[in-house]
Amino acid sequence: MKYLWFFLACLLLAAIYYNSSLPLRQSAQLSGWATALAQLLASHLDVHLVGNTEHHIRKLAHFLEFALLGLLLCRSFSAFGVKNFTATGYILFLGLLAAVVDEYIQSFSPGRGSMVKDVLLDFSGVFCAWLEYRIWQWGARR
Repeated sequence: MKYLWFFLACLLLAAIYYNSSLPLRQSAQLSGWATALAQLLASHLDVHLVGNTEHHIRKLAHFLEFALLGLLLCRSFSAFGVKNFTATGYILFLGLLAAVVDEYIQSFSPGRGSMVKDVLLDFSGVFCAWLEYRIWQWGARR
């Protein structure tokens, strides 16, 4: 069972990197359904969406993908019995490395670019998931 978390983390990372390798046009088509759904939901709730909805949804998706990656990394290191202090270093380093590699891959995809603020956004997803996991662990011990 402990290998399952590691396998899922690797699978998610492969999916993230695959999506990053897609040209902007294909990537936009994949995220178009989420934008259409958000706009439909907003119109039914009588909410006015401000700004570029697709851009915001794409950024939110990146944050959530990396948050899930962070959670899977936390579960992986926990399943292997790695102490929290050591696991923290590995999780945060691997999360940052994954974000940097993701942006590096995007720099070679037609129509897409690489930006430091996107690395920070992706890493913040990992960091928030790690922090939530540690808070949950702390609460479970009490």
